[in-house]
Amino acid sequence: MVALGFGGEFAPAAGTVGSDAIAKEDPRFLQWANAAEIVRGPTDLSSPSSPMASYGTNSDAYEIADASEDEPYPVVSLGDGGSATLSFTKPIMDVPGPDFAVFENGFSDTFLELGHVEVSSDGVNFFRFPSISRTQTLVQIGSFGLLDPTDLHNLAGKYRAGYGTPFDLEELGKAYPELDTQRVTHVRIIDVVGSIEAVYGTRDGLGNLINERFTTDFFSGGFDLDAVGTLSQLPSGFTEWVASMGRSDPSPLADFSGKGVPQLVEYFSGGSDIVMDLTGEVTVVEFDWLSYRNDGNFWIEGSGDLNTWHVLAESDGEGVMTVVDEEVTMVVTGSGKKHVTISLPVGSDYRFFRLGAQ
Repeated sequence: MVALGFGGEFAPAAGTVGSDAIAKEDPRFLQWANAAEIVRGPTDLSSPSSPMASYGTNSDAYEIADASEDEPYPVVSLGDGGSATLSFTKPIMDVPGPDFAVFENGFSDTFLELGHVEVSSDGVNFFRFPSISRTQTLVQIGSFGLLDPTDLHNLAGKYRAGYGTPFDLEELGKAYPELDTQRVTHVRIIDVVGSIEAVYGTRDGLGNLINERFTTDFFSGGFDLDAVGTLSQLPSGFTEWVASMGRSDPSPLADFSGKGVPQLVEYFSGGSDIVMDLTGEVTVVEFDWLSYRNDGNFWIEGSGDLNTWHVLAESDGEGVMTVVDEEVTMVVTGSGKKHVTISLPVGSDYRFFRLGAQ
């Protein structure tokens, strides 16, 4: 099926040149969600007496995508504003390109239902992909109305059944440093309520109302989730991590960042930089540490002359970092991805710092 006549700025329908849709049979899929928590919404948010959506069960939202144009119904319907939170055997990791894809059961390239997508690295704090909808908001799209996928970006459901909408964790890592994009444990899909009445409708990442099919006043109303598949997963060690990043040189000293950072240090730090404040009475140095990568040692060193270096604090290879230099005060916050703050007293000779690993 090839869609014709689309004029928006974003990726076109599945099977069209330039589309980023991913077929459910794509061999890049490494795993599928293995559990789902469903919170149903009503079939018509604008009607107080509307019943909750009721089609499908939790199990229809996980394991391999199986909806198709010929058989679109092995899904779970979320209803208006309903949600599904998916978890995985192995956490998802940010690698070059898309990291996971969400599958809906759209009947055609234009008969679509949309969902917001959020991710979490702790199952508590969720961060939403910045979506864009260029669909007009002057005339309400009705229950059986059509959408142009080239008007939609970072919204699940923009492709027909059998094709997933891809999402790249790199987008969120830049906006939300508190999210550990190297260890995403949950993906949440939230139904877009497509009303252009502000009291009911939901908005994209730019604050625009999203005009979508409304109302969908039937028991299968709202986003119909088929599956979430991952194209990346947390590696079991450094060698597997190098391969997952598509890198050809397995040497721990290889500098793929171009910033003079050996990739073994990048592996333990998640690619974070050292942040220093040398302007106050107390010298403060901050960096991130992926404590769940416990197949080696990770440390920070200080120097006053770039010749002689001293270890200030180091990990023990078991997810614990301890102070080595008695001058140092250390505070470690976070879980999994930890933020380390090193403070040195007035008069400290240390002015240069570096991270190391083995």
